[in-house]
Amino acid sequence: MPKQAQGKKFGSVGQRGEFLVAEKLLSYGWIVAQPLSSASVFDLLVGKGGKIWQRVQVKSTLEQHSYKYNRPHYQFILSHGASVKKRYTATQIDFFICCALDVGKFWILPFKEATATTLKIYNGEDSKFHRYEDAWELLGCPRQIDQLSSLA
Repeated sequence: MPKQAQGKKFGSVGQRGEFLVAEKLLSYGWIVAQPLSSASVFDLLVGKGGKIWQRVQVKSTLEQHSYKYNRPHYQFILSHGASVKKRYTATQIDFFICCALDVGKFWILPFKEATATTLKIYNGEDSKFHRYEDAWELLGCPRQIDQLSSLA
């Protein structure tokens, strides 16, 4: 089955990633909310203990990419916009959570660590981003609940 048909059959790649990330966060005791407006820049607002709130942008890919002169890797586009791609800013999101749908792997990257617009994650412990795989504890950086009004 072609990749596009496969993605459409079960929802978009992005939606599938968002649902998987939300399920994982819920299993770790986080509160997960989705914005009601499509104008929101972040995909999920996650909270824990009433005092920790993070704006999360979920990026998903169906499978590893394998190009002729490159090692197999997962690739994520860390920008937004239909025709003109724009970088996210620290005032819009706190974390990227990248999700590889084929194997159910997750990388939790603080915004400041995601400096490229195209993120490539190679296999193996020598990968620059290996330390972010399943690093759910990184979300524990506090954002006070009274700051929620400035999140939109």
